[in-house]
Amino acid sequence: MKKKITAMLLSVVMAVSLTACGSGSGAGKEKDTNISSELTYDHSMELTYAEEFSVDYYNDGYALATVADDGRYLIVPEGKEAPDDLAKDIIVLKQPLTNIYLVASAVMDMFVSIDALDSIRFSSQKEDGWYIEAAKQEMEAGNIIYAGKYSAPDYEQILSENCELAIENTMISHTPEVKEQLEKFGVPVLTDHSSYEKNPLGRTEWVKLYGLLTGHEAQADKAFAEEKAAFEEVKNSVADEADQEPKTVAFFYISSNGQANVRKSADYLPKM
Repeated sequence: MKKKITAMLLSVVMAVSLTACGSGSGAGKEKDTNISSELTYDHSMELTYAEEFSVDYYNDGYALATVADDGRYLIVPEGKEAPDDLAKDIIVLKQPLTNIYLVASAVMDMFVSIDALDSIRFSSQKEDGWYIEAAKQEMEAGNIIYAGKYSAPDYEQILSENCELAIENTMISHTPEVKEQLEKFGVPVLTDHSSYEKNPLGRTEWVKLYGLLTGHEAQADKAFAEEKAAFEEVKNSVADEADQEPKTVAFFYISSNGQANVRKSADYLPKM
């Protein structure tokens, strides 16, 4: 297989057995799509596994992304303006989105898979902290620069280059003052909730959201389809071996202080 978003989940993945996956609720929930007198709802993004975000499409290329427990984001096409009558809770993101401050390191592989690294300008990890080679190369070239960790960003540097979006992980909830400060300076904040997805492919399907934000939706659909196909291949191979001795795996890691930590059986990695 070519580049895999699975690297976002962990550098090494053990595939043992796969549970059947139903339709996610991310695109299926009933909701109020009337957000402006200037925008007419057209359709919603098709999501099969992800439940922590949804996307509604409107006329003239507008789209509303809703992230569970985080907020609503109106993606405004290049050359257009946001309607004046939007609700105050809707955050406006104007395309093209560049100079992104990427704190959610698990998302980096998704940006690589859709060829959207040029949208990222700032990283919360230093060059030697990346296991993704493309990220290291971009930092070596100076195209992505270190701008401080999630709890202590370099505000001056971020503002000096007109950062247009900060993509945080859920750790930001431990330092809400950082989120407040970024928003006070006019930097929109989106918190990645892919780690809350119950299904492994639900995590992977978040690539569609980042494809939308960066204008790489076709690449995102292709990347997700390839990953889904890889899952199906393993699933089918396990089914073919149903008459053989069942296989089990103990998934654990050793922490820096020498303790063994075992993943819960309901976690996404054991499910894989």
